[in-house]
Amino acid sequence: MNRQQEYNDFMLELDKVPTSMTQMSAKTKTRAKKRKIIRFATMPSGVLVALLFMITVSVNIFPTVAYAFERVPVLRQIAAAVNFSPSLRDALEHEFIQPIGLEQTIGDITMRVEYVIVDQRQLNIFYTLNSPVYSYLNSWRSSIRCDVEGTHLPVTIFTASHTLETSNIRQMTVNYASEQMPSRMVFELEVVPIDMAEMTMPVPAPASPITEWERTEPENITSFTFTLEFDPDFTQQGETLYVNQDFMVDGQIFTLTTVEIYPTHMRANFSADPANTVWLRSLRFHAENELGNRFDTISNGITAFSATDSPMMVSHFLHSPFFAESNELKIYISQVEWLNKDGMRARIDLENGIVSQLPEGVALDDARWDGQSWHLSFAVEERKENHSHQVFGSDYFNEYGDEFWITSWSSGIRFHETTTSHSPGIFFVQFSLLDFPYDIVYLTPSYTRLIKLYEPIVLRVR
Repeated sequence: MNRQQEYNDFMLELDKVPTSMTQMSAKTKTRAKKRKIIRFATMPSGVLVALLFMITVSVNIFPTVAYAFERVPVLRQIAAAVNFSPSLRDALEHEFIQPIGLEQTIGDITMRVEYVIVDQRQLNIFYTLNSPVYSYLNSWRSSIRCDVEGTHLPVTIFTASHTLETSNIRQMTVNYASEQMPSRMVFELEVVPIDMAEMTMPVPAPASPITEWERTEPENITSFTFTLEFDPDFTQQGETLYVNQDFMVDGQIFTLTTVEIYPTHMRANFSADPANTVWLRSLRFHAENELGNRFDTISNGITAFSATDSPMMVSHFLHSPFFAESNELKIYISQVEWLNKDGMRARIDLENGIVSQLPEGVALDDARWDGQSWHLSFAVEERKENHSHQVFGSDYFNEYGDEFWITSWSSGIRFHETTTSHSPGIFFVQFSLLDFPYDIVYLTPSYTRLIKLYEPIVLRVR
């Protein structure tokens, strides 16, 4: 595609600017001074014609202007990538996005950090990997370091996709538990080429042992390091509302302490009565403002943070009402998930198939010894049709208290050998206890039981 065609395509995109993008909120008016693209849509016709002539000349004369137009397809890819997230979609529509434009080429691989969407507690990095040699590249391992101290920061990282065809936009989300976003950080990423045929794993038949795929360290790792600097107009955005409202569920008392509202997400923070017999593990809840706009839980990414001294999940994420400018906001809780304080270990007699304190709706389906390792399968009741959920943590123990780790597991519908049907309302979780010569194992359940509320609990945020 030549420059003139790119320019024509860009002007067609201007005709499609949604109405919401022509109405800047009070919170983004200061940022609008730096990002002028919306003004094209409301400019008088005479001025617009003159400006379009200037753009046409600039594209053909100045390489920097032409390069800016080259980024338009990247922005289209980002818009498609964030379409699943109402918060990020709203941020993009309100021009809450910072261009980075850093690029490195090492060997046959080029990495480019295109844009970031960043606020006080979350960083979304959009980048591309390109190669004239490899068709698929895997984002193998990533980390975030503080640029000053050189230490790794206490964050959780969610990668939307690891293996993609080259040139496709990739997204990585970095969440901070309590620290405020620094003005600068170091982003490190290790990349490896992938043979997609090798990534296809056969599904074992029900009667055969469950196989394990161990992730071995690749030899052809290419490491990229970028120093990212953030505009304070973005990193300072956010507000904290102090609620301190108590509520009771199933005899257990909790407090909604604060609600944090950022452009990228909203956090509801809870504390628990010390006399409770359970830990709060997850919530089904949403928020609504006075206009009836609904803000649901995050469906793709980090959904909650746990406490540092207990299994309780204290901070739960929702999509953000930041750009909605809500005068009133309420939270509606319809379902909670508990973990009993006296049920934090599920004991399984592997030899005899005797279990105790498994999560509600979970049954041991099979335990098979191959002479070196145990291979386990559990049947689990679905909470939503054709959807699975987490049942156990990664750590497990023998009777002596020695700790081991599950390296990988699979979950999904398992078909019978003689038919193409499956058990309705059931999915299976399968994993192996590698080199585990003991007959007794203690697994760590993710939850004990689920409580569905006939009437939602309503908590007024403001």
